[in-house]
Order: sequence, then structure tokens, then C-alpha cells
Amino acid sequence: MRKIFFTLTLLLFTLRIFGQAIPNTEFSKDYYLQKSKNKKTTGWILLASGAVMTVVGVVGFSNSDFLDDSSDRYGYLMLGGPVISLGSIPFFISYGNNARKAATLAVTNQPIYIPRQGSLVLNSQPSLSFKINF
Repeated sequence: MRKIFFTLTLLLFTLRIFGQAIPNTEFSKDYYLQKSKNKKTTGWILLASGAVMTVVGVVGFSNSDFLDDSSDRYGYLMLGGPVISLGSIPFFISYGNNARKAATLAVTNQPIYIPRQGSLVLNSQPSLSFKINF
């Protein structure tokens, strides 16, 4: 009974080990372009919202009395705006890294026209192209 239990347990663990798939870590150019676009949009949204919060805080703080509770709220807005704006920096850095990963170097066949016997014939020639997509 122990041998059967041990054999079944060993078999189940062995099947589990060999049944796992190796994840594909290579991503396509479109993946990096979409990721870059999302990071850029998030960075701009954070930067703009931080700037708006700072301006609203400064204007509200300068127009309120110092004894009101509203001056505290405007003070928090005035101090929180730059913090949110600084939070956009990692998104812009990540945007640049993903955009560089999306830049590709490819070998393609470029169609060219070659004159032959009084007419032009379409022929393909290997070419090296470097693309930077924004």
C-alpha cells in the first residue's frame, strides 16, 4: 500500500512539473508601443492634475482668511499638487524606455524598378531599415 501511494504521489508531482509551460518573455513591437502610449498618457494626466491642484491651492489660499478651515484645505491642495506632479516622472521614464524597445531594426525586401529592354521591371532588393515609431 505504501509503495502504491508513494508511486502515485511521485507520478502526480512529475506530471505537474512537466505539464508547466515556459512563459514567452519576448513581446512584440505593438505591445511596447501600446505600453509606451499608456505610460505617456498617464504621465501627462498626473502632471496636469498636479499643476491644476497647485494653482487652485495657491489662488484659494491667497483669497481665504487664515482662521478659516478652508485655508487648510487650500494649503493641502497647494502642497499635494507638486507631489502628484513629481509622481509623473517615473511614468515618463518608463514611456521613454518602452519607446526605445519599440524601435526596431528590420531586414526587408524593398521593391525597386530596374530598366530592362526599354521598360521598367519591378524587382525586390534586400534592405536594412531602422524604424522609430512614436
